[in-house]
Amino acid sequence: MSTCKYCGHETGAKMFCEYCGAKVDKAPVAPPPQMPPMPQPPIPQQVPQSPAGQPAAYQQPVMQDPRFQQGVYQPPVLNQMPVSQGYYTPRSAAGFLAGNIIVLVLSCIFFCGLFPLVSIPLSIIGIVFSVKAKNSRSEQEEKACRMVAMIMMIIGIFFLILGIVVFCGVVYDKYGSFGAFWDDMMNG
Repeated sequence: MSTCKYCGHETGAKMFCEYCGAKVDKAPVAPPPQMPPMPQPPIPQQVPQSPAGQPAAYQQPVMQDPRFQQGVYQPPVLNQMPVSQGYYTPRSAAGFLAGNIIVLVLSCIFFCGLFPLVSIPLSIIGIVFSVKAKNSRSEQEEKACRMVAMIMMIIGIFFLILGIVVFCGVVYDKYGSFGAFWDDMMNG
């Protein structure tokens, strides 16, 4: 009769053990290979006790083998930007960017005459330098880009207003009012 190698009960001629359900092998099972013994860490020496129960004398502690010492856990640092010398975070130039975009849109809406035609490229240059100010790598570069964006916005606003004033002057000079200008535009 064969016995179950897992629980030790007799199985008879059955293929599976009635008690644990393991498959019964007909061939003898070889014992698992022996693992070499693990080296044991050195045991620290005992401090001899004096008759009063106090340690006799101070002894240097015995150091463990470094293979058996456990390291200190350090949690990983996530999403940390590298900090180096000269690293600079520029401020946003959103005000100049928005101002130059508004000048560009108004220049396209009031595109009549030469003056708004001048403010369109100026506002585009201001937009480019506003974006450059946000991506600058030093404080001096940021200041220079912000200054160019501000100057282009101011000059663009000046030419836009000048163009609107000249347009209104021409309309009043030729038609006398905007109503007459509008009627003339609609009729022909």
